Amino acid sequence: MKTAIAAEEEASSYQIVALGDSLTVGYEYGFDAKSVPYGYVEHVYEQALFQGLQAEYVNYSLLGLTSIGFSQLLGAAKEGKSVTISDVQPGLKDPRGATIISGTAQIADSIRGADLIVMTIGGNDLIGVAAQITSTTTDEEKAQLLQTALAQYETGLTAGLQAVTALAPKAKFVIADQYMPIPATITVGGLSFPLPPDAARLREFELQALSQLNEKLKTIVAATKAEGIDISITAVSEPFVGKELEYTSIANSDFHPTRLGYAAMGRTFSTTIWNKYLSARTRPANVPVSVVVRGKELPASSPATMKSSRTFVPMRDITDAIGAKLVWNKTNQTATVSYNNHTVAFTIGSSTILVDGEKKKLNSPAAYLHKNGKEQKTYLPLAVLSEELGLQITYRSTLQAVFIN
Repeated sequence: MKTAIAAEEEASSYQIVALGDSLTVGYEYGFDAKSVPYGYVEHVYEQALFQGLQAEYVNYSLLGLTSIGFSQLLGAAKEGKSVTISDVQPGLKDPRGATIISGTAQIADSIRGADLIVMTIGGNDLIGVAAQITSTTTDEEKAQLLQTALAQYETGLTAGLQAVTALAPKAKFVIADQYMPIPATITVGGLSFPLPPDAARLREFELQALSQLNEKLKTIVAATKAEGIDISITAVSEPFVGKELEYTSIANSDFHPTRLGYAAMGRTFSTTIWNKYLSARTRPANVPVSVVVRGKELPASSPATMKSSRTFVPMRDITDAIGAKLVWNKTNQTATVSYNNHTVAFTIGSSTILVDGEKKKLNSPAAYLHKNGKEQKTYLPLAVLSEELGLQITYRSTLQAVFIN
């Protein structure tokens, strides 16, 4: 049974749910079972932390998922049905597929509690068309294959959105359009050359296909928005124009984004969601991490420090940022911090702290005076602050940043 405090904390956290295909998985060329994705979803999550939100995210996307598979999975979640991979999409080869698909009840619960839902879907519908085209396929046959795929995309995406918006009618939805992975020209040694004929024909067909698919997306999203749903399209295709070889692995015959491509997608998603994209300042070599408190980075004059393998932060800057009460006793050099129904007292040079009146022993001194130029500030251990005051401390190694929300 959840306590009242736990229920309040859960309710106040910002829940992000990611749905869709391999672009939402964060798949990159060369990935294996041990690879850790750092895709656009992770960038969106980090931006939520930058916004000062107590954020969490869960990702239910699947490699190779088509729009029909998308609708089957979300339809099962909405109806509370247990399904298998073959029920959702026969031949789906994502090694995590069976685990994700078997948890439709969990997917439904996550969607119901979501504040933000991000999605990509449709790329595999077009790949399916490309796989059926051979050197002997006529233009008429290509057009027919494309129209069949677009009809399936419209049916699948419409049904999938209806299912997910029924589960979370008050959430914010952001879905990506489709980008072109094939460059217009090839650059070698600073010189640009036209694509070989076969590649040029494929690009021309892909451009036509993407244009029609993105028009379908606009129509479907407009209809969904007309029903009172907060849904937007984010134009991830725009930053890829002219940077296809840099932002994708198309040179290795893989259309997935590179790390740079996913970062560009993350910026585009975040700008659509929050109208901005934030980043920490460049740190001096002697500063171990950036510290962002409730969406505001600590001033450069008050950097985090490392001492005895622990991260220390300036007391006054942190307490002011979180709105905690601070009392400083100059006589015995003790700082008492009160926040979130807890009181913690730190004494300079002492390895003992008082937590709600009870003594607690630490492995090293809890506080020390840090001199920065002519200024002297009291520094406290970040881990102790988080543990004893109930703060959400999130460390992102990708950014070398600590978020306090």
